Amino acid sequence: MSQSRVWSLIGTSSLLLGSFLVERLPAQPAFDPFPAGSDSLYHFDLARNFFRTPEEEAISRRRLVGQIEKFDPPSRDLEQYPDRVLEALRLQDCLDLEVSRHVTYLNLRYFSDTRNTEGYGDGGRLRSLADQRFAPLNNALASLPDAVITRMEDAQPQLRRYHFAIESSRRQAPRRLTPESEDLKTLGPLATGWGAQMFSLIYASTDFGSVNTASGMLSVERDYIAIAAHPDPLVRKEGYLRNNDALAQHRDVYAAILVRTAEALNAVARLRGYADHADQTYSERFLDRARVVAFLDSLADAADVNKRIERAVIDHCHRTYGLDTVHVWDLWLPEPGLALPRFTIVEATRLVQEATKPLGEGYSRELAQLLDPANGRLDVAPGSHKANRQGFSAGLVGLPSMFYQGVFGGHVEDVVTLAHESGHAVQNTLMTSNDVLPRYASGPAYFTESFAGLSELLVLEHLYRIAPDRQRKIFYLRRLINQGAEVFRTGWESRVEQELFDSVGAGKRLGADDIESMTQATASRSSVWFGPGSERQLAWLQPTQYFTRPLYRVNYVYSKLLALRYLDLLHREPAGFSRSYSALLSNGYDAPPDTLLQRFVGIRLDDPALIRGAEAVLESWLKEFESLCSA
Repeated sequence: MSQSRVWSLIGTSSLLLGSFLVERLPAQPAFDPFPAGSDSLYHFDLARNFFRTPEEEAISRRRLVGQIEKFDPPSRDLEQYPDRVLEALRLQDCLDLEVSRHVTYLNLRYFSDTRNTEGYGDGGRLRSLADQRFAPLNNALASLPDAVITRMEDAQPQLRRYHFAIESSRRQAPRRLTPESEDLKTLGPLATGWGAQMFSLIYASTDFGSVNTASGMLSVERDYIAIAAHPDPLVRKEGYLRNNDALAQHRDVYAAILVRTAEALNAVARLRGYADHADQTYSERFLDRARVVAFLDSLADAADVNKRIERAVIDHCHRTYGLDTVHVWDLWLPEPGLALPRFTIVEATRLVQEATKPLGEGYSRELAQLLDPANGRLDVAPGSHKANRQGFSAGLVGLPSMFYQGVFGGHVEDVVTLAHESGHAVQNTLMTSNDVLPRYASGPAYFTESFAGLSELLVLEHLYRIAPDRQRKIFYLRRLINQGAEVFRTGWESRVEQELFDSVGAGKRLGADDIESMTQATASRSSVWFGPGSERQLAWLQPTQYFTRPLYRVNYVYSKLLALRYLDLLHREPAGFSRSYSALLSNGYDAPPDTLLQRFVGIRLDDPALIRGAEAVLESWLKEFESLCSA
């Protein structure tokens, strides 16, 4: 987490709790998350799960390249050859699965030992070749009208299994641009990475300064945690303000990057036949502008619970630390006398298994297989040449799911990451057991992330419930509430970004002051920390996705709300929801998210119950927090 992200988070979400801070304070007793030399057990066994040797993989890959190059399905008069089309689609599935096997293996070899750079590049070239050879069939099917598709399905009923994949390709077919488009050549760089590169370069060259303390100078960039936790309120304030001042040096340039990127993306979208970039990107996710805006406004209308959570934290700081006025730079003070919770890898895996038991026997069975080090599907122990990557899962239906983390340190956040990524991995194995096609193994980000989000909430809620004393209960409950109530922060961030794109689309030349005013007005609907005279400035620089993945953050809003709704239903109907949820996870993504959610768990993305359910969960946690703090 970068320094500016840390400081700009202070006061923006419902609870900034000091939990990240406490976990990183230097004066902690030595702790080994892999006791008794067990670290050797927690590395991948790629020979068991993929290929016995790199040489075997290379031979197999050469054979696969030959098969892909020979892939030559019919591309004309497809209606006359429904059986051949079905055969070609099945072969494409088999080849695509083998491509994924090789790419996953090569990537994991690289992450576990970064000296394997050549193989890492080979995986990318293999994927590119497959995409190139598969494109003619995909494009040919996408160009067919509904009536032709129907007749082909009547002639060969097994083609109906591929209907949604063909329909999804057809939805985007008229929107493609040729690389030779002169407009695209001009706009392309601005729309595909220029803003992110500029942002990174400017940020990297920024001098954030230092703060003088009784024990010496602290760098705002390097020692931000020590500054945020410092007992002297003047040190905390100076560190926060110095950070803001440093960011403000280039605020006009940052604003210009956002505006120019929005202009370019809107222009490219119009060349594709969309109204603007929002129309394009929401459509690709089975959403639309009106629906998203109404949803974000409804969430803001429901933000009273978030404001009451923020006020409860302020009151807790008043009582706990004796502060006359609680400022945004005070919210990372650690809970007094808290002993840092740390977990060995064995304890962490047991916690994740216990916390997710309500999701059913099938889920627990697949999770146990993943987390058993004897199966060689975990790589979380230190290694001299490992890539320094946050945790991620890898795999696809038909392949073993794997979990990688640069180094598991035993912190609460490590346990949460393990729960999150193991949720993705278990879903892959459940889909494999249900014979889901590889092309239906992934869906819109907000949908897939909602399942991992439920695992996070279950683990934090479990830690809170089993905590043996008041201090640790407060610690875990803060983390839990923060995890859930973050939906309001991502909500107003998404609304600000949409307003920015709409303003640019209307021809307005926004400057930094305009974006700041927009942020204050919009965020004040959801948070007590914004509005006239706010200490929270430049919060529009915090979501780095504004620069790297424009209009992406709305995925976090939907996924958080869905996870909270799942938890609410699980609390209300444990047995019934567990069965329905397991069926949803096993089904894959062979229909739009709304269709699948309604079919399996009775949820609609625009149903007011989605927000009400989240409110109910947060309300229950807030009451428990207030009760604990007053005890």
